[in-house]
Amino acid sequence: MYARILVPVDVAHIDKLSKALDSAAHIAKENDATVVYFGVVDSVPTPSAVTEGDRMTAALGDFAERQSKHHGIKVEERVALRKDLHLHVGSEIIEAAKTTGSDLIVMASHIPGIKDHFFSSNAGYVATHAPMSVYVIR
Repeated sequence: MYARILVPVDVAHIDKLSKALDSAAHIAKENDATVVYFGVVDSVPTPSAVTEGDRMTAALGDFAERQSKHHGIKVEERVALRKDLHLHVGSEIIEAAKTTGSDLIVMASHIPGIKDHFFSSNAGYVATHAPMSVYVIR
């Protein structure tokens, strides 16, 4: 049913993603699908020779490898450099799903707070605008 599953990952908050990560791995295993772990990093100048994009790529690659071994699934990782800091991260997630040929997005959500009544959450934006199936896990 699914061949490629995109999972947005913030490596700084892995502890809050366990349900989404486990669900994506389970779906991938059942469908012999590849999980594409996706991270977005702001493209800002740094004095270091190692950019934030480089750091994110290394961290996400290590994370993907651990997930592959732990769950016995095929994985890939992708990192997008967000040039427009005002752009909604949700649009980056949708674009990544399109460019990777993903037919499902599995993502974590948080418990809605007061600001979510005024501003759309990333998961809400993706679920509303994505042309492929979206599975939001709280």
